[in-house]
Amino acid sequence: MMKNYLIFTYCVLSVCMMTAQELEDAYSLNIPTLLELETSLSHFHNDELTALLKAQDQTKSSDWKDLLPSIGVAYTPSGSPRPSAIWSPLQILDRKEKEQQRKLDRSSLLLSYELVLQDRLFKLRQLYHDYQIDLQTLTTKSETKEIDDKLFAITERKYQENIIKPSEYLSAKKSMILISSSINEFRHELLKKKNELLYEAKWD
Repeated sequence: MMKNYLIFTYCVLSVCMMTAQELEDAYSLNIPTLLELETSLSHFHNDELTALLKAQDQTKSSDWKDLLPSIGVAYTPSGSPRPSAIWSPLQILDRKEKEQQRKLDRSSLLLSYELVLQDRLFKLRQLYHDYQIDLQTLTTKSETKEIDDKLFAITERKYQENIIKPSEYLSAKKSMILISSSINEFRHELLKKKNELLYEAKWD
């Protein structure tokens, strides 16, 4: 019980310590422009590709090591051991084949990551446009609610002047509560979509 209380207290203090600007940013539905989001994603993509290419380069063996002879032990006709070194021209061909394979692997990685970037950008643009549609829907809902608020204010005044029955007033009030709840729920879902959009853009 005490542990839960301490956690709750910590959370409250954390929120209280946030600046007004931080709170506004956390709950704001404003997002960067599509160009800014695409630029952020492209930078992340290029950094990721650079890291993969660097890791690939570090795995290849040094050229001079590929040409070293194989050291072993040979035996004379009398059966005495002696060190031996074996080198074959095939080592040069093998090294060239490995180098060619590394070039092919690098080209394949570059090509595949170009396709990955296009796919990521396509998804980002879709999320962005869907978000803009939902944002416009929220704006329409909010504008409609402003009218409903004015109509409810008239209903409330009629109730205070005993012009309408309490049941009519309560019914109107219930409708307003449901409308507000629906808009808040829509806004919360939009905030989740905003976070998803920023995550896809690797926005820092």
